[in-house]
Amino acid sequence: MVAAVKDDFTFVERGVGERGFAQVYDEKIAPFLRAQEVERQAAARRSTFWVWIVLLVAAVLAVLALRLDPLLPIFPVAFGAGIALLIYLSRGAGVNAEVTAFIRPVICDFYDDMAFSETYPEGAFPAGTLRDLGVIPKADRSSTGPCISGDWRGVAYTLTKASFSDEYRDSDGKVKRNSLFGGIVVEIECLEDMPTVVFYPDLGETLNTVMNWVTRVSRPAHRFDFPDAAVEEVFEVYTDDPQEARRLMHPEFGAKLLQFARDYQASKTYVAAAFQGRRFYLAIDLPHEFMGFDVAGQPLSDCNGKIHRAIDDLMIPRRIIDILLD
Repeated sequence: MVAAVKDDFTFVERGVGERGFAQVYDEKIAPFLRAQEVERQAAARRSTFWVWIVLLVAAVLAVLALRLDPLLPIFPVAFGAGIALLIYLSRGAGVNAEVTAFIRPVICDFYDDMAFSETYPEGAFPAGTLRDLGVIPKADRSSTGPCISGDWRGVAYTLTKASFSDEYRDSDGKVKRNSLFGGIVVEIECLEDMPTVVFYPDLGETLNTVMNWVTRVSRPAHRFDFPDAAVEEVFEVYTDDPQEARRLMHPEFGAKLLQFARDYQASKTYVAAAFQGRRFYLAIDLPHEFMGFDVAGQPLSDCNGKIHRAIDDLMIPRRIIDILLD
């Protein structure tokens, strides 16, 4: 018997950016979530059933092993617990993926000035430029997508989910992965040519010295100081033309960028930005998956918070453009 789905799928708008979205939720998202809620509950029941089966088998094997040796039960108990934990953690993964894949483009389509794509256009992601500027790290592995392009106040932008990681072998020879960055990269059109200005994250005196050596070839020649001491605590800023940078960049830009970073970044260790020519680039770690919907652990009628957060993610380029223009 299929459990009844509590029909309280409603969306309460908050903020100017969400005005009118409740109708889209009612017409497109709510019917989809109702159907997915049935599948979510079924997946939860299936995983619970298999968890109990695995634990029962492990218990039987442990009793049999106890007759042979007092230490042998440790192995079936540990194995059973591991399998049960894996089943529990993986339950609802399909629901999460389907909800995410469905809602992302629906939200983007709500805005006339946005276009959604699951992948970045082939060869279009400026990885080489971003690495040379120090905006993204050099890494063994990388992935990009989805990609949102748009226009705000007459300024074009592209926002891309991106991740970068290195691989290494531990003392046992096993391949491990070290995450270097997981967040978004934003590329924004500048209205006039800018000198190269790079905002490196300030990692402390020792690590800054190391980074200065690592990036010595690509790092602009001149240190650029902001009047705000708080900016100097977070960013190390370099430029190839201090006079032009001071003429074109508002004195309060550093403080505004710092406030933006504090609002969005996952940690102090990774937020980087750069001007170069007609482009402004920004890479910022996020404390959550960009426009992600990890919702299988709760009734899908309760996922409004995830939708609000996804819309907030989409507003990031607009906020940066407002900082640049104002």
